[in-house]
Amino acid sequence: MKRNLLLSLALLSAVSFSAQVLESDNYNSYTNGNVGTNTTGTVIGQGSMYLSGGAAADYQIVTGDAAHGKYLQIIGGNEGTAVSARATYKGSFATAWAARTPGNNIVKGKVDIFTGTSTNQHAAGVGVFGVTDGIVGIRYNSETKTINGLAYLNVPGQSGFYNITGITTNTYPANTWVTLAYTYNKTSGEITYQVGNEIPLVLAVNGADTVAGLDPARFRVLSSPTRATATGPVNAGPTTFGIDNYVVTASNSITLGTSDVETKKASVIAIGPNPTSDYLNILTDLKINHLEIYDMGGRKISAQLEGNKVDVKNLNPGTYLVSFETKEGRTIEKFIKK
Repeated sequence: MKRNLLLSLALLSAVSFSAQVLESDNYNSYTNGNVGTNTTGTVIGQGSMYLSGGAAADYQIVTGDAAHGKYLQIIGGNEGTAVSARATYKGSFATAWAARTPGNNIVKGKVDIFTGTSTNQHAAGVGVFGVTDGIVGIRYNSETKTINGLAYLNVPGQSGFYNITGITTNTYPANTWVTLAYTYNKTSGEITYQVGNEIPLVLAVNGADTVAGLDPARFRVLSSPTRATATGPVNAGPTTFGIDNYVVTASNSITLGTSDVETKKASVIAIGPNPTSDYLNILTDLKINHLEIYDMGGRKISAQLEGNKVDVKNLNPGTYLVSFETKEGRTIEKFIKK
């Protein structure tokens, strides 16, 4: 593993020499209070933002500390309700990407995330999506206090958007700010993540490949409830998290200089696709022990790992939790059976 100062600086800087800003915001020009009045994703609010899920009061502009000023706060719903997920986005991203300078095929994102509430649980962050599926993203899990990646992976018969754990060993407490960065290279398919000042990580997953040629269409801010134990209580109340100072740019491969960067594979676990209809893949170099699946009522469902996948065809449509252990510890993720 080698440090690559050029890549680190490129990820942490808002724009590079050749970069074009696709979308950005620091919320300082907004009015404190509700972002908008409509949460069906059809009417714009402040800053041309669309809101999806929950109520208008769940999307707030609030004043933070001296370093961040105003920021966007999202209040998540109780787990188990039909409208517990939240999302915000603007409608101009695809147009900006289409108008980029030829050769600027690397999407680079950077964002400050406020980890939010210490009670109840949420998985919240940002992602760049195509027309039909996610491409790349990064988020905070308030129950495990970890930073997880999101990535579109090519797996034979099971390609889709996967949750990525193991990109960092650091944990982050409630109500703190952390700077996160990520890239997607349309030409090569390469995905990278950077957490705080750590060395940038090039994603490598056992049994899967990243995918070249995907065109971004939307940048989203996302939040949904989560649980760290399959039999643990559902959220008894709302959750909060926030974002500030985000920027997404289009850059070129010469600017990034992606040779000799850190590639971390052994402890990375990719779980997906999510949602799935037939199989749930668990892709890792680590040995998996004692896998279990639970429904959201805590009832254990019969399941068996077959190589690197679990047959879920016979599950009723709905939300489930998969739980398993490796030498790195216990992992529990939520997935949706279509």
